[in-house]
Amino acid sequence: MNALLEVVKIFDVEPFEAGDSDAFRLRLEIVCNLDTNTYEGKVYRLETYRLQPTFPQTDGKSPDWQHDALIHVSDDMFDSEMLKGKSIQEVIDKFQKMFNDIFGCKSV
Repeated sequence: MNALLEVVKIFDVEPFEAGDSDAFRLRLEIVCNLDTNTYEGKVYRLETYRLQPTFPQTDGKSPDWQHDALIHVSDDMFDSEMLKGKSIQEVIDKFQKMFNDIFGCKSV
């Protein structure tokens, strides 16, 4: 049987610049594994996608309108296996250390 998980905390990191890329917008989601009473963190990055329909067409041309969609995607820079702990604070502390190591910042 799969583990029963409960989302217990969600933290959104203020957008920040890192290098020449667009601003990073990260989210830390902490869940409690109700079977083991341990906590697990998962980091997501907010991405923007531009969608444009290809149908219906007029004279072989797609419609002119576009739509920007925001979606949270799993961020591969953060190892979810390393974001496990016995308390919410332990997961937060591990996230802050990983964040500092990846981006060279002093704090989140």
